[in-house]
Amino acid sequence: MSSRTETREAADPVTSVAARAANMAGERAAVGWSPEQTVAWEGLLEVAARLRRRGEQAALAAHGDVTLGMLGVMGRLLRADAMTLREGEIAADMGRSLSRVSRLVDNLEGRGLVRRSACPGDRRAIHITLEPAGADLTRDVQGTVFEFVQASFFDALDDSEVDTLAAVFARLIRRTVGAGEPADGAG
Repeated sequence: MSSRTETREAADPVTSVAARAANMAGERAAVGWSPEQTVAWEGLLEVAARLRRRGEQAALAAHGDVTLGMLGVMGRLLRADAMTLREGEIAADMGRSLSRVSRLVDNLEGRGLVRRSACPGDRRAIHITLEPAGADLTRDVQGTVFEFVQASFFDALDDSEVDTLAAVFARLIRRTVGAGEPADGAG
């Protein structure tokens, strides 16, 4: 391979990302996967990580110390009856541990965005209610995230590509749920 080709490949981010497959799957990836399969798998992981990180950076830049995990909690509360859910329901819906969600709620409660209360009829359960300031912030951050996703994801795809991705990911989600994974592991 010429140094010119090596330089071009080293500068190509797709080549760099695809090369990671050997780190994860070893030599089997080089022998068993086509270049397209390698880019599909590693590209999925890379794009998801980059978009999530950049989406969180956009939310943080516009709204201070708000993570996508915090937005996941507040967004669920905003849609709930009386903007209230059991903490355990939130954790299950997010595919997160109760302790992880509890830490997110601690942060939100400390900022006056949510409040905890005893659950009537079940002393073991805790209700989380979105406060008016939390509802306002949630709507603002959701607007920022919506604009980010539109510009960074949907604007880069045509309708047929979106349809294809939706069909592929729906099938893969169903397979992972069938394998015992939670339906919603996102923030």
